[in-house]
Amino acid sequence: MVGQKAKTGKRVALTVIRGGAPPRTTGALRSPVPHRPGPVELAGDMAEIFALSLLRDHPARSLADPHVETRIDRRTRFTLHELLCELRNLPWFDARHMAEAMEPAAQSSGAEGDPGHRRSLHWNGDGQLTLRTLQRCGVALPEDETGASALWREDNAGVAGPCEAVPTGDAPMSAWVAWCAGQSGAGLRVPGLSPEPIVPETPGALADALPRIPAARPFHNAALAALARGALSVSAPSACDLWTGPRLFAVMAEAERHARRMAQEQVARLDRLSRPAVTAARMTLWLAREEREAAPAHAEYRAAAEMLAEHAPGLLHWVSRANAARRGLRRRGLALFLPLAGVRSLEHTPSDTAAHAVVAGALGTLLKAVLWHAPQPLHRIGAAAPAQEVDLLMRDIARARVMSAACLPSEAFADLRLGQAIALSVLREAMERDNRSARLAFRDLDGRALVLQAHPRHFGRGFAELRAEGQPVAWPQESAPPAAHLTQVV
Repeated sequence: MVGQKAKTGKRVALTVIRGGAPPRTTGALRSPVPHRPGPVELAGDMAEIFALSLLRDHPARSLADPHVETRIDRRTRFTLHELLCELRNLPWFDARHMAEAMEPAAQSSGAEGDPGHRRSLHWNGDGQLTLRTLQRCGVALPEDETGASALWREDNAGVAGPCEAVPTGDAPMSAWVAWCAGQSGAGLRVPGLSPEPIVPETPGALADALPRIPAARPFHNAALAALARGALSVSAPSACDLWTGPRLFAVMAEAERHARRMAQEQVARLDRLSRPAVTAARMTLWLAREEREAAPAHAEYRAAAEMLAEHAPGLLHWVSRANAARRGLRRRGLALFLPLAGVRSLEHTPSDTAAHAVVAGALGTLLKAVLWHAPQPLHRIGAAAPAQEVDLLMRDIARARVMSAACLPSEAFADLRLGQAIALSVLREAMERDNRSARLAFRDLDGRALVLQAHPRHFGRGFAELRAEGQPVAWPQESAPPAAHLTQVV
């Protein structure tokens, strides 16, 4: 407690004692405990990786056409409709099996981020998995969006230089442009001088290129291009006088720092889930009856492998034939090895892209909240509104990681939302520090309308609240009520 005395002449008029909890920091966010999928969910996750890997070389826009045919070798081919039927046979993708076939841990409670909620993102309005909803990879998107984000056309692939000190929020924009160039290789495109952007024509091309793309570069490029077009000048009046280009990049730099720290913490966890490539290799041995380990820790993996063999035998056959075409024939009947790209992806490890989804969730949320919050600006990027293109960009990065077997779909889902939580925490801290009335509104990864509303106080910090679909909700990872801010007048 700190007492302050207000005097009138020589007589003490009153004493003000200010108290309360210390200021919150984004560093207080905790890295989530890894989710342990049950057999039903694990079988669905591995099937999703197998399916997306088989589609890696198709143009993204063609992945919604059920008549598109995939040829593996001279004797093996299948249509996207046949692939969809294999997936629908699995309980994880079938809404009718919610009650009778789901393990209790995966029942939907309606809470954001629980397995049942993640499962429901695979369905359309009729509760069915479709080729379009299969492409969502944890991001609530309209069903007609299967192509890559138009923001890839803004991606200026410069060479990152030595890491320099992060400029301050009141530094000139030129300092931030130089910092972006050194940090991620991002920069403004100069017509006639900058190289043409490399827009991934297929999801597999992006999956192969992702380890060489700095995690923040697409978002830095998108922000620089938007600011050059005057994006902040069409922001809501309540925010345009508080947010500038340098301040936006300051919060982006802070969010990226926290996202990278948490991603590294997750990689170093001893209880981290086995990588999909390891799980697929063990499934190959289990189904060949060459792995007879009876340890309870691996019971769910064996059950998932048997579920795949029972409900989606065609999918396993196609994966095995694809491995034979890329790696050569094996003595086993099934070869479920990942990644299906073969030697093209072996030069990189899953940890090379460990931070990409967390950084994408954080920086994408900041771009939507500050640059392209509701009401939407009049200008558009590509075929969709800017905020939707940011969602597509985050989806592209998550899909590339899943397709390259760097993570399970459930991990990509959690990483994006961890990044979103980091962004919300950074915005909350900035708005409360301002101690001014302000409002930011956008749609989150689940399609909910979020509103961040800041209220000023006559002393200290302001107060910011979070609303989802018009209802007050707790800030991420804030399970207890906020500590009281006390002012006692004696």
